[in-house]
Amino acid sequence: MMRFETINAIAALSAAAVAADKIGSKRVYYCQRCLNHNRLEPRKNHKCECVYANCACNKCILVEKRRVLNTQLHELEEVADVENEVGVDDLGLTARSKGEALYP
Repeated sequence: MMRFETINAIAALSAAAVAADKIGSKRVYYCQRCLNHNRLEPRKNHKCECVYANCACNKCILVEKRRVLNTQLHELEEVADVENEVGVDDLGLTARSKGEALYP
């Protein structure tokens, strides 16, 4: 079983290399869910027609968990950036930059 998956992974990588040669220097991103099922589908304009959009296999569930975690991390970064712009932390002390100590 492992040998078959390895062969499919190698085939997908070689197909990606061929696609990269055709396009040139532009990078092509592929649908991660389709890659999980050994299909090479470019991500652009693919979301509405992805066959595996509602797939519940372990690999596709992992893709969804990563997407949710990434969204949460971006939201936390935005909140941290806003707090740093204001210059006030939870104790009401001001800071000049991220690396400096807080002074009353």
